[in-house]
Amino acid sequence: MRILHTSDWHLGRSFGPISLANDQQAFIDWMIDRCTSQAIDLVVIAGDIFDRAVAPTEAVVMFRDALRRLQAADIKVAVITGNHDGADRVFAYDDLLDRSGVLIRGGYSKIGEVLTVPFADGPLDLVMLPFLDPQSAPDDLPLTAHEPETDVFERRLRRTHQSVLEAAIAAVRPNLRSSRSIAVSHAFVAGAAVSDSERQLSIGGAGTVDASLFSGFSYTALGHLHRPQVVGANGNVRYSGTPLAYSFSEDHPKSVAIVDMTADGSCTIETVPIPVGRAVATIRGTIDELLGAAPSAHVVGSLVRAIVTDRGVVLDARQRLSAVYPHVVEIVLDPPLADGEATRSTVDRRQVSATQAADAFWMASVGIEPSDDERAVLHRAIADAEGTVA
Repeated sequence: MRILHTSDWHLGRSFGPISLANDQQAFIDWMIDRCTSQAIDLVVIAGDIFDRAVAPTEAVVMFRDALRRLQAADIKVAVITGNHDGADRVFAYDDLLDRSGVLIRGGYSKIGEVLTVPFADGPLDLVMLPFLDPQSAPDDLPLTAHEPETDVFERRLRRTHQSVLEAAIAAVRPNLRSSRSIAVSHAFVAGAAVSDSERQLSIGGAGTVDASLFSGFSYTALGHLHRPQVVGANGNVRYSGTPLAYSFSEDHPKSVAIVDMTADGSCTIETVPIPVGRAVATIRGTIDELLGAAPSAHVVGSLVRAIVTDRGVVLDARQRLSAVYPHVVEIVLDPPLADGEATRSTVDRRQVSATQAADAFWMASVGIEPSDDERAVLHRAIADAEGTVA
């Protein structure tokens, strides 16, 4: 059988002021075409279907239509909710959808469940492990081998992502029946590489889980982290990453994973690049350097962050840069430090005057002291605002 693994669609998301709806639809169209041309039996979406718990209508319609098209192509779909999704909204009709070949799970409602799904070459045990918020864990969730016997209140305080996911997987293992299995999980596996656009699952590293939790499954399809990558030692535990770039840190190629799984659970995995959607690029220089450059076709077609290094004030930077970089979405003013200045200092407003604070802010923002004329105008404005004479 053939499985297509994808995750973190974040339908409804924008990139700065730019809507990504058209690019997200282009990805869905490409994916479904790939599924039909490559004889995919099962599509796995490992969480974060939507970008927020109450998704906009157009995002809900986009997801519904994608499911309808996959169902019409006789392709089964397995979907779990992620930390961005409103689980109770997404899986509300899971038992009704099961009959259609669309299998959706969220929250703790089906912990311990194994879905044995028939395929032409034999059955597959499907284990759905959606994002499990430790704070929402039911009090009757079984203890793990590492948890001490305590009262209910103490157990609630001790819950971590590791402990709840370990308990969920422990509940699953006695119910495995087939010679092959796939786990679908939305989690942050320790040691994996992160991007700027991922929402933290918890503070201080308590949101990470060990890759060893997934030992014994033929393949583990992970969601949450936006960079495609393998975790663990055996190569069969992996993130597919997002289909599109959602931050400037995501300058890596986007892809889906296609898994060929034999009847005994052996896997051959192919990483397939996604040919739609805009890449991201960061450019740096003075405004004149950036305007005078001859950017590559890749940069011209990308969503661009421009880091402008002029010391003085730059007027109409976005409008001017848009003539060369049509998809510039972010301007960062980052003048170089003045000679001899090791770091940008902060000023305690309680110990300096308003004019001293303004001078310090100018220095931090522009990188050099204001000229005499600029200082005079700045101080006059402060004096006028305070009703004093400069």
